[in-house]
Amino acid sequence: MPADRTLPFGERLESATDRYLDRLEDCVATLPTLVEEYTMGAEYQPTVERIQHLESDCDGIKLELGKLVTTADGKDVGIRMTWVHLHADRMLELYGHLDTIANASEQFAEELVAMSPRQQNDCLDGLTRMSELAAAAMLELEYVVREFVRTLCRPEYSTSITGGVSAIRALEGEADAVRNQVLEAAFDRDSDAHAVAYRQLAVLLDGVLDAMEDVTDQMHLMTSPDTWFDIEIYPEYSY
Repeated sequence: MPADRTLPFGERLESATDRYLDRLEDCVATLPTLVEEYTMGAEYQPTVERIQHLESDCDGIKLELGKLVTTADGKDVGIRMTWVHLHADRMLELYGHLDTIANASEQFAEELVAMSPRQQNDCLDGLTRMSELAAAAMLELEYVVREFVRTLCRPEYSTSITGGVSAIRALEGEADAVRNQVLEAAFDRDSDAHAVAYRQLAVLLDGVLDAMEDVTDQMHLMTSPDTWFDIEIYPEYSY
């Protein structure tokens, strides 16, 4: 349900962002269930359809957010949030990076069904671990983005999200290592279509985590010295 237009702009932006993050977190959190069902030979089509439905929900809320950000004028957003009005393109890029997470999750689910590689336990174990890492990183990202938007919307609010960003980066690094293990396991045997399928699936899951890191990078760009943000993202950077 779209945010109530009688509410202040900041409350509408927070509300829509929270709804978007809720759907996105659900989408990514469903990936481990999908891989487990495929590994066990269980019925997984309903899970694929759930991921598709959640991705579609994300698309709808992203459109709502885009309209909210691009159609608001200076009077609507107020003095404190004039930055959002003047830099709508940066906000759209942020939500675009988030959208990539949902798209990559859906693509993984659909390609798993389309390719249906034969059971190869070491590869499936790796995909299970990567999907779990993605779900864990998404929980961190959900918190990080919520805090970031709250800092935008609330004049009195300040926070540090360095812990969440560091956790996301660590999880993404671990996923890279697991991806390499999946590739080694897949091509340790004959380099057939099944090996290629596992390679593609591992790359797609890795893309989910890469997109999360891209979100944190975008937030870092948005908090450059020419802005007023009172928020820490990458403490190792000094200006």
